[in-house]
Amino acid sequence: MMRIAIAFCALYLVSCQQSAKTEEGTKDSTTTVTDSAAVIIDTVSIGRQLYNITVSTAAEFQQVPAFVADTSEAVNILRDASHVRRAGDSLVLTLANGRQKVMVNNNNDNEEYTQYTYQAYLPAIEHWVVFNAGYEWHSYELINSRNGEMTRTIGFPELSPDKRYFICSNTDLMAAFTLNGFQLFQYTPGQNPVLVQERELVNWGPATIKWKDATTLVALQHYLDAHSEEHTRFIRLMPEP
Repeated sequence: MMRIAIAFCALYLVSCQQSAKTEEGTKDSTTTVTDSAAVIIDTVSIGRQLYNITVSTAAEFQQVPAFVADTSEAVNILRDASHVRRAGDSLVLTLANGRQKVMVNNNNDNEEYTQYTYQAYLPAIEHWVVFNAGYEWHSYELINSRNGEMTRTIGFPELSPDKRYFICSNTDLMAAFTLNGFQLFQYTPGQNPVLVQERELVNWGPATIKWKDATTLVALQHYLDAHSEEHTRFIRLMPEP
């Protein structure tokens, strides 16, 4: 049975130039203290920066806008119809050089099953975003609109305010079919994104995360309690002074 989970995510690096995979930070907290907004309930290291996590509210979270793709691919394609079209099982993207990038669905009921669904075009990084639903897994494919090269991520890209970085996140605490954590990419105009950090989290995962400003983030967090029961809450991430 195919099980597909969609998660939108991201965390932000304020200033980071580190290698593609970062080990779990020794300063990270693994114990939830309380649900009081005034108390640090957890910490997470993003690059070289340690972020304090406190409880937020739905109101604070909802005040920050975020892109949400339409559930209808036809609606998403209509926005970018000059460069994107659907032809049966093929998703056709017309590149800036006039060539075409064609992504073809695989309908076989096995591990090769793949369904490509168009999500959006992000002009800030000149990439199309395509959701890739596989057999008990999923990913996002970022297609460079200049050269057609593809970058695979675990979630929808969330751009930093300065557009120099973006983070993709995903929550998969129970099934564990996909990476539960985040990926940090650096973006330079005219180039392909570069993965600078990948982090797997254990007791919680960011389902949706948004920048409230250049340094503060708000997120919908999935987390496990002492009995391994999954819960959700809104959190705020602020860099430790």
